[in-house]
Amino acid sequence: MIKRILVRCPVTKKLNVTGVVIEEDGFASAKLKPGTVACVHCGEKHSWNKKEVILAR
Repeated sequence: MIKRILVRCPVTKKLNVTGVVIEEDGFASAKLKPGTVACVHCGEKHSWNKKEVILAR
């Protein structure tokens, strides 16, 4: 199943969509490049890496 990759805003603690999707079964072995996202909750840009992301339900 394809899942959206989310990152938590360090300011509001709310989840933010990164715009990246991945096959759930392949997530553990996937090599994701670090990215940035413009946060819809606080307006700042947040950097993220694989260790910090959450797969959407």
